[in-house]
Amino acid sequence: MPSVSIVMPVYNEVPAAGDNSLSNRIQALVQLLGPGDELLLVDGGSTDYSWPVLQTLAEKHPQITALQSGKGRAQQMNAGAEKAHGDVLLFLHADTVLGQHSWRDFLSRLSIVGGAPVWGRFDVCIEGQSRWLPIVAWFMNQRSRLSKIGTGDQALFCSRGLFKQLGGFPNQPLMEDIELCKRLKQLAPRAFLAIASPVYTSGRRWDLNGAWKTIVLMWRFRFLYWRGVPAAGLARLYADTRQKLPVTVAVFAKYPQAGRVKTRLAPLLGAEQCAVFARYLLLSTLDKLQGVNVVVWTDGGSAEQWAALLKGRTVLRYIQPQGHLGVRMQTAVETHLNNSEIVVLLGPDAVEFTQADLQKLICAARQQGLAFIPAHDGGYVALACNRSVPEIFSETIQWGTASVAEQTRTALQHKGLQALWLPPQLDIDEPADLEKAIGLACVPADWPARYSAHE
Repeated sequence: MPSVSIVMPVYNEVPAAGDNSLSNRIQALVQLLGPGDELLLVDGGSTDYSWPVLQTLAEKHPQITALQSGKGRAQQMNAGAEKAHGDVLLFLHADTVLGQHSWRDFLSRLSIVGGAPVWGRFDVCIEGQSRWLPIVAWFMNQRSRLSKIGTGDQALFCSRGLFKQLGGFPNQPLMEDIELCKRLKQLAPRAFLAIASPVYTSGRRWDLNGAWKTIVLMWRFRFLYWRGVPAAGLARLYADTRQKLPVTVAVFAKYPQAGRVKTRLAPLLGAEQCAVFARYLLLSTLDKLQGVNVVVWTDGGSAEQWAALLKGRTVLRYIQPQGHLGVRMQTAVETHLNNSEIVVLLGPDAVEFTQADLQKLICAARQQGLAFIPAHDGGYVALACNRSVPEIFSETIQWGTASVAEQTRTALQHKGLQALWLPPQLDIDEPADLEKAIGLACVPADWPARYSAHE
């Protein structure tokens, strides 16, 4: 019997602490595994509680491996396949359930094939509110049975040797499942298997956007892809079909805990007052952004602590992923560009930053695509963009040093990219910065008494 490696890409599947829905699905999946099988959970930089949950599951179950990769199903599934040891790779979306009957049917078909190359997909059953979903699933199953083109919702599988021969999923933002099947169909058409026992997938996108609207949209994209429209162009078109917010401002903040924040101010303030000052900076920044769509990307602190700190403020909170600052910023940009035309990243210690500066930054980003407000100390206090530019988030940039802005400019020049740089502003890292900010009235002299109700 060939061994099986199940690869599951995960992104923001655990929105709240204590949500056990993903854990329960994964634990049920583990019960299906034989001695030589494994489950690889690949997080794509989730901003909720997904990654801690995956780590906990991996610690408890020796057949589970949890790892992180760049965001995007193709990247995540390729990253999992690279670490897999099974003879057959089964790619299972996080919102798709593989039950016992389907698993047994799958293993039975594999045992007949033996060690020969194999690839294929399961039938699918779509669970949701729309009465059209059974009809949608029937047509999906019949079409893919005849065409040998499956979708990710149908839990694609492939012998590891075939997968490596093709170089894995193509690294594209859409249609990676269809492209893989097209290539497998050319390489090994007789190795195709259609498993009649269904997997069960969520119909939330059909329920949310309307069944017929979703069907027409999907068929439109399939037709355009068949006509040769690149996947990147389809991804932009897909984004344009959804209503986007004009701007999202993402504020990055550590939980104001003594010893973890503003530590370079400790010789002047002491650890406890550093925490009080960090609280002042964050809350005053949020207050001057009233009327703007603001989210807070947090580091440290419990859900209860952040709820108490942000009480009365209608802001969403995301959890910063692991990795250097560039990784965290890129994750925020890519997350919010899904539903916003412009994304602004802002640190809470940008004490000179005003609503007027925000409007200048937004206008500059609309004109150029990318705009910065540099800091006097060599970094930058804010950036705005209407697209993701990976070069400015590279690990080669020495984050936290006085050369960040200079290295960012150099990286852009090497790629032939342009950005607008607005006049520099003050941010507060050293005791002299705080004294200057008080002297310029950017920070009130009585700041320790501000926001005392939130202590």
